[in-house]
Amino acid sequence: MHSRCCAGAGALVALVACFSARAEAPPADGGADARLAETVVVTATRTERPQDEVAATVSVVTDADIDAAVAQHIGDLVRFEPGVSVPGTGSRFGRSGFAIRGMGGNRVVTIVDGVRVAEAFSFGPFLNARRDFVDVESLARVEIARGPISSLYGSDALGGVVALTTKRPQDYLRGERAFAGALKGGYSGADGGAVASGSLAAAGRTLSGLLIYTRRAADELGNRGNRGGTGLLRERPDPQSIDQDNITAKLVWAPSRTHTLTLGLERYTNNTETDLLSDYGIVLRGTTVDRSVAEDDRERQRISLRYDYEGDLPIADTLRFTAYQQDSETRQSTRENRTTPRRTRETRMRESLFEQDVRGGLLQLTKNLRTGAVSHRVTYGIDYYVTENAALRDGASFDAAGAPQREFIPWPTRDFPLTQVTHQAAFAQDEITLFDGRLLLSPGVRYDKFSADVYADAVYRRGNPGVPEPVDYADSEVTATLGAMLSLREGLSAHLRYSEGFRAPGFAEVNVGNTNVAFGYKTIANPGLAAERSQGVESGLRIRGAWGTAGLVAFRNTYRNFIEPHAIAPAFVARRGIDPADGLITFQSVNRADVRISGWELNAEVPLGERLALKASAAYARGKDTGNGKPLNSVEPLTAVIGLDYRPAKGDWGANVLWTLARGKDASDVNRGDVGGADARTAAPSGLDLRFGPPPGGYGVVDVLAHWDIGERVRLNAGLFNVGDKAYIRWADTVGIVADAPARFTQPGRNVNLSLRVRF
Repeated sequence: MHSRCCAGAGALVALVACFSARAEAPPADGGADARLAETVVVTATRTERPQDEVAATVSVVTDADIDAAVAQHIGDLVRFEPGVSVPGTGSRFGRSGFAIRGMGGNRVVTIVDGVRVAEAFSFGPFLNARRDFVDVESLARVEIARGPISSLYGSDALGGVVALTTKRPQDYLRGERAFAGALKGGYSGADGGAVASGSLAAAGRTLSGLLIYTRRAADELGNRGNRGGTGLLRERPDPQSIDQDNITAKLVWAPSRTHTLTLGLERYTNNTETDLLSDYGIVLRGTTVDRSVAEDDRERQRISLRYDYEGDLPIADTLRFTAYQQDSETRQSTRENRTTPRRTRETRMRESLFEQDVRGGLLQLTKNLRTGAVSHRVTYGIDYYVTENAALRDGASFDAAGAPQREFIPWPTRDFPLTQVTHQAAFAQDEITLFDGRLLLSPGVRYDKFSADVYADAVYRRGNPGVPEPVDYADSEVTATLGAMLSLREGLSAHLRYSEGFRAPGFAEVNVGNTNVAFGYKTIANPGLAAERSQGVESGLRIRGAWGTAGLVAFRNTYRNFIEPHAIAPAFVARRGIDPADGLITFQSVNRADVRISGWELNAEVPLGERLALKASAAYARGKDTGNGKPLNSVEPLTAVIGLDYRPAKGDWGANVLWTLARGKDASDVNRGDVGGADARTAAPSGLDLRFGPPPGGYGVVDVLAHWDIGERVRLNAGLFNVGDKAYIRWADTVGIVADAPARFTQPGRNVNLSLRVRF
């Protein structure tokens, strides 16, 4: 189907064969000692620290891990990370972004090279802008910091931070090499996809550069559904055609060891065409959908300039300044052929657009000091960024002869007025080392100020008659953190961390506006909406020895002023939501009472001889809305991953067998909510319909990963997933199940991923 991309992958295979014929044997594997090598993390403190010295839970995924997992998208980055997920299976709109410990969407900061990925925004059935704007082939490293962390990253770091770092020329130019690169071809059995990628890196005396281009083409993600046909009872996935391109470029000028200047460029595009067979036959107010097709486009373009200094200034030993601009756009089109109650044929068009552009700068300085027997690493700086936010929806209907039909909404319209949000912040942190390094304290504080300037243009006013005037809004927040890491004895340490997070009210939550007289409802602004706040406490033990490593963490996070969008406006609750002025049901974003999530996480790695290692990790959490006493559906059930990693003595191949286990949720741990409203797919806050009985049960899935070094420069990676061909639904995907057949949200059956990479 995707002949050009597949032909490119085939050419790469042939080229690899030529290289492998004269490739040399790779160096011997490092065995158990290499497995226990120390990992350095940055996200938790904004400074480089060994992972065992950080009073926080941070997962690290390297480019080697990405290759080993034969990863195709951001969901594959966390496939084996209990407590972290990327929902989106079964949806036309694809993956929604990272969720950590029950918090997802805009409550988790996702950054690429220090620049925030555009926020998610959805409104109604035809507009759902999500956060999958990254191609994994460009990534050198992923760090996932769990829990509130706004004292370092500001607004939206309510539930955690996912920091993605793209590759640099130095990742290819080992030693004194002046030129290097890689070619890659791959296949994804879950969606019939093909990938072709090329990387080139070159360096002179002071200048180096890197260019990466990746092309992907795929069909719809498979599942274990059996029933085809059309309508809500369809179990098989809706047919899709997906084309994706990504270009990443970096130019690095390093005139000396003291100064480095890096120019980064990135362009990501994704086009997805969907035949929405599951929408065929839907009847809405007497009108039947006979056919529905969609085209969704996503684009992200970034340019950044980063300056790094390493020396001995009075105010800093290291200094980093980054200036950037990023433009993101999601455009979604839907075309429906319909039969009206009068048995006449018509065509309905819906066009949706969401844009978010961000520009800003970050200055960070670090100074190492010593006062007697106490050492300090002081990190401080300022953060400034501005986002421009706009959404537009347009629509039209035509009869069989092409004549325009009457619409009940004045098109085009905006769901919120044009909004510019300015964020300004200053932060400081001191990493204090005491008692000959046995105790590390990390107090930190950050002050954030945000303001929104709103412009209600003619399009917004025409589409929202009678809605209260939108308002500018502003506020400020102070967040703090205090971490303590104590070495109890060699190989045994304990940590305790208190941290705070916040999320400024979103541009579409304060000033959302939409009037739909035909369906009898409207949404109105809430200028008094307060920022969400979170407080997290985490404690843990880490053990390291010749026998292996292990860690246990317990956490408790409390969230205040939780924002619920599209709730019944409090002013009209007594009237069942109806505004007596116009007779319309009135919705509004409101702050709710506390939400609490607590749980534990466990990880361990034990060598079983020179060539075999046992790895295990698990995560469990429970959440509760203290306002109504009901469970929080966004929290996933107990999940564990158990793996055996084998590397034979010859060292030119290796294999992993991984067993993923997920417990089913008890009915008492599910808030089912109510299903109803103008569109059942978006109306149910719980994402579950009572008609389908109990929630999805638990499951166990076996995956096998393997690699073969054909030569010094050639590696084949393979993954056999869902070896038992089981039908199962991840809890993270149940939010999409309302009136649809649940089997459409099952994961793919048995499938194979392959990738072949040659380095030169």
